[in-house]
Amino acid sequence: MNMKKTLIIGGTALGIAGGALLYQGSDGIENVLASSNNESKLIEEAKISEAEAEKIALEEVSGDVIEKEVEKEDGKIVYEFDIKTDAGEKEVEIDGMSGDIIQVEDDEEDDDKEQKEESAK
Repeated sequence: MNMKKTLIIGGTALGIAGGALLYQGSDGIENVLASSNNESKLIEEAKISEAEAEKIALEEVSGDVIEKEVEKEDGKIVYEFDIKTDAGEKEVEIDGMSGDIIQVEDDEEDDDKEQKEESAK
């Protein structure tokens, strides 16, 4: 009887702990889904498509798009593309309404990573 009681208590404790972990994990999934939904809404609001914005970005900086996102900055819909070039990574921002290039700059994350790698040598 004592063994059954121990197993029941242990199983209950594991169930509660597992449920808590699943609950915590669902918040992360919800955040990712909310982010995707928000990006979808912004893309629908934009006058140019993501594909058109990407084409404009690649005409400005040749390379391979390694990351892209859309967000609202200062009330504007902005497509942002990280492009890997022979000289490093560039970040290109495109206005989602006009298709104008807002800015082109070196990707700071890439520079930080390179500096850390050089310091380690």
